[in-house]
Amino acid sequence: METHPTVVILKADQLYAATLRAHVDAVLPGARITVAPTVAAARTLLERAPVDLLLGSLGEGPEGDALDLLAQSTRAPRRARRVMVVALRCTYRTLSALRTLAVEGVFDAVTEESEAFRPALERVLAGQRSWSASVQGELRQISAAPTALFRLLTDFEQLVLSVIGAGCDDDEAGELLRLSPATISSVRRDLHRKLGVQHRGALIRMAAQKGYVRFTPDGVERPGFALFAAAYRPRQPRRGKDEPVAA
Repeated sequence: METHPTVVILKADQLYAATLRAHVDAVLPGARITVAPTVAAARTLLERAPVDLLLGSLGEGPEGDALDLLAQSTRAPRRARRVMVVALRCTYRTLSALRTLAVEGVFDAVTEESEAFRPALERVLAGQRSWSASVQGELRQISAAPTALFRLLTDFEQLVLSVIGAGCDDDEAGELLRLSPATISSVRRDLHRKLGVQHRGALIRMAAQKGYVRFTPDGVERPGFALFAAAYRPRQPRRGKDEPVAA
């Protein structure tokens, strides 16, 4: 029995999803393609069965959940044999997360011509790595910058920044992360010192500017929150209240 490749396209915009589907149809004739309009729908499909290709976009919509989905899909055992991202707007947080993920392709839809997408997709499906030159350039700049937040801050501090950046006070942040307010206050003071800012409002602005939080009509999103929670490993693990919770 002939086996057809399986593809999940994560895209809320139906017209854009149709364009991506046409590209996949041209490169993989006969592929079984499913369009998932939300991250939750894509996660459900991947949990049912692994797929040959996960094709999704970053830069609009529920970016935070999408980053976490990419991480889940590329960890062993992989739920997607190949992963390709269409980047519409790359914040610092998006780029710093992508540099840690096993993603085969990243296509910059802002700087690249649309005609370049299909060859990039073909390279990814052939098992090659295909990242747009513009994205690679931005990643090099981030990696080389001595003031890059991933250098200045620990994973735990970035986790706390993503919560404080949403406007939570110490009590609210402590409740969300299952930490004491005193612990949050101590970390917040470290954030002020390391980032050279004096007020909580400045932390909120920096968190938003760098993409650690996004304020949307549906509420606040924290791109890659679960990545930070999963990566955090306390030097001296403690049981009980002061133990952060993964989203």
